[in-house]
Amino acid sequence: MLSPISSKKLVLVTGVSGAGHSTALKILEDHGFTAVDNLPLALVDPLIALEVETGGRSIAIGLDVRTSGFGADAVARLVKNLAKRLGDGFKMVFISAGHADLMRRYNATRRQHPLGHDYDLDAAVRADMARMVDVEALADIVIDSSGLAPADLRDALLDTLGLDKAPPMPLHIVSFSYRYGLPETADQVIDMRFAKNPHWDDGLRDQTGLDSKVAEFLAKDEMAIAVLDQVKSMLVLMLSRMNNDGRAHLTLAFGCTGGKHRSVWAAAQIASWIEAEGHPVRLEHRELIKALA
Repeated sequence: MLSPISSKKLVLVTGVSGAGHSTALKILEDHGFTAVDNLPLALVDPLIALEVETGGRSIAIGLDVRTSGFGADAVARLVKNLAKRLGDGFKMVFISAGHADLMRRYNATRRQHPLGHDYDLDAAVRADMARMVDVEALADIVIDSSGLAPADLRDALLDTLGLDKAPPMPLHIVSFSYRYGLPETADQVIDMRFAKNPHWDDGLRDQTGLDSKVAEFLAKDEMAIAVLDQVKSMLVLMLSRMNNDGRAHLTLAFGCTGGKHRSVWAAAQIASWIEAEGHPVRLEHRELIKALA
């Protein structure tokens, strides 16, 4: 997980139900904050003392109408206390939205409003909005999510908190054998079985794609090199868009028949290139790990 590029150590996120405070928490989690949602208000202070003041961690805490002990007066006391203790390291964010947007969202998802046990949807939304007026007044940052796509909400939140919009997205690169199935977490799969196979060279059969002689053998395969160049060109476009949209991570899988030569070599080649492009990379050779186990 990436560390937030900010002095903020604690962000309280609240708002009217359905406005997007849960989405805001996920955005902050992707930027290195530990996200905690719907913690009873009485437990917020001990958590901060332990994790923020003692542990030095960055925490984002979600509060809303469901929170035990939640109310404008209680939140006001909490905010005053935290501002005194953490200074500029603390911010409170309130996510709002218009009545029509909230109605549309609840109707689209078929989710019950937290106040829906006592009111119909329209009355529940209005009651929640009225109840949160005094809480909104306590916030350092107010974001109206009406009409915003998740990417727009992300930009607005990160801008106001002074967080880097696009920290380099981490990638997981995996090599594997088709005999044992595709990696379950793979987002993109590249089949390397078209490349010349070192298995048929007696001097290379017992080596792997990590060995220099196998790498030299495959580097002479012009088609394999051309395909990896095309993969790099594709990734230049994809990673730029995904990074700007706040994609949390990407898993690329390279497969061959035995998961020992071609896929291992290709995965290592692309992992080295991606790392040079500035992205954190975790490289895993699935079948080689199994062989060593």
